Amino acid sequence: HEAEAESFTDDEVALSNYQRRAPHTSINILRMNQVNAAAGPKSIVDLDLGNGRIEKASGITLYSRNAIRMVKSGKEGLQSALDADMAMQS
Repeated sequence: HEAEAESFTDDEVALSNYQRRAPHTSINILRMNQVNAAAGPKSIVDLDLGNGRIEKASGITLYSRNAIRMVKSGKEGLQSALDADMAMQS
């Protein structure tokens, strides 16, 4: 994923904000294996901040995969899906 993500523009990366848009409050019900994948020991990675600084970070793999999916969907597709969801609320 890293090589693919490095080619994204700032505008494309900003599309990941669509992950949190909904016309109403949402609750995610997760299976335990999903919780472990998102927050378990395998989710903790070393994040290179540059200048020799390494920090531990969790959820990066899952967040990155979702951000790449948002970019591939494109702004028009994401906005269209959001508009459709909002229309169902009317």
